[in-house]
Amino acid sequence: MASLIDKLFVESQAKAIQKLWEDKDSRFLIQKEIGKKLLDNDKMVDEFPLTQVMFIVSLSNFADSESECYNVAEIIYWGMHRIDIMPMVTKHKGKDLAYRCLITLGFFKQGLIKRWERHAAPSPSFYRQVGIQSFENIGMNDIGNHFYQWENFMSEFFI
Repeated sequence: MASLIDKLFVESQAKAIQKLWEDKDSRFLIQKEIGKKLLDNDKMVDEFPLTQVMFIVSLSNFADSESECYNVAEIIYWGMHRIDIMPMVTKHKGKDLAYRCLITLGFFKQGLIKRWERHAAPSPSFYRQVGIQSFENIGMNDIGNHFYQWENFMSEFFI
């Protein structure tokens, strides 16, 4: 963590932020500040992809909890390592289907729209409903309840 902070902030700021990071009560606020700094930065720091995604996700103003932000960051990180992310309701189930629906709508919505318009594939709203239901089925109701907000957040902050 200290290395990432050192790369993003000038020395005097980095020392203050690292000291605040040690206080668990202020940690989530520090995450938000680091997330803002990452958005202003031209590129991500290669060594810490999941941590950086988590800091950016913590900028959401609708998440019910810190754990919801962590879970969404892990979903995004999971999606970053998939070659074929397209959800297929005949093939994917449970967590795999839920994650794929959110990632695809958050990052590749225009591709879904083109497939729907040109090839009679299911509509984005179909995948949204399947994603919401899948998150509820796997016990991640908080993400299911905020599915549309997460979808929009991902397209706004990561694309």
